[in-house]
Order: sequence, then C-alpha cells, then structure tokens
Amino acid sequence: MLNRSPIHPRPTQGAVLLEVVLALVLFVAAAAVVSSALRSAIDSEERLRLGVHADNLAASVVAELETGLRSPAVLGPAPFEAPFTNWTWQIIPPGGDTPGSPHEIVIRHADPELVRRLAQVILTPSRASSTSEEPLPDETVPAL
Repeated sequence: MLNRSPIHPRPTQGAVLLEVVLALVLFVAAAAVVSSALRSAIDSEERLRLGVHADNLAASVVAELETGLRSPAVLGPAPFEAPFTNWTWQIIPPGGDTPGSPHEIVIRHADPELVRRLAQVILTPSRASSTSEEPLPDETVPAL
C-alpha cells in the first residue's frame, strides 16, 4: 500500500467571520444611505408644504384686501388668527402712488423659519370705486 498522508481540512472559520463582518458593514452603510435619503425627502416635503401654505395665506390676504375685509392702512407685521398663530403677514406698499404698482405681501413662519413674498397689484375697494366709471343703466331684454 501506498503511504498517503491524511488531508487536513483548511480552517475556514476566520474567512466566514470576515464575510459576516463585511456583510454587516455593507448593511449598515446601506441603511445609513437609505435613512439619509428618507430624511432629506421628508424635509423637502415639509418645506414644500409650508411654501404652499404660505402662498395660500398670501392669496387670502390679497383677497381680503380687495374685498375690503382687511384694511390696507394696517401694514403689519401682524399674526394671523388661530389656528395660524405661527404665521405673520406684512404688506409693503409700492414706493409711489402710481396706479398699477404692485404691493408686496410678506408671509413669515416662525419655526421652521420661512419667508414667502408675493407681489400683487391690489385694487382696494376705495381705489376701485374712485376710478370706476358711472354704472351703466339696467337694460331690459325684450321677451321673445
């Protein structure tokens, strides 16, 4: 018989441990990237939501000015009524008294800090009535 030397299995325990540690490091790195991207998306959505809310509040201020519910003499900054107490509004009138000059509506949010500006030509009721012509007489439509 031939004299054969017994084959000893190689130790693989160190390699398996290295693979497990490497897989764990890759998993943690991937989780960090995904959580960072998710946090960024949530922050972006919050900024977008607040921006749209500020635009809506600015449009409300313009509508209140045009309908006479809010006085153009009060320039602010002043807080909104509840439930919008974290928001303030301010009106910056145009530099001259030129008709057609835009007013600037500034909407601010306290936390997180946000400032939104809207420039709008505002025809206040007193201004609109002073520049309007005589009302047209009612015309009757003949019956058919």
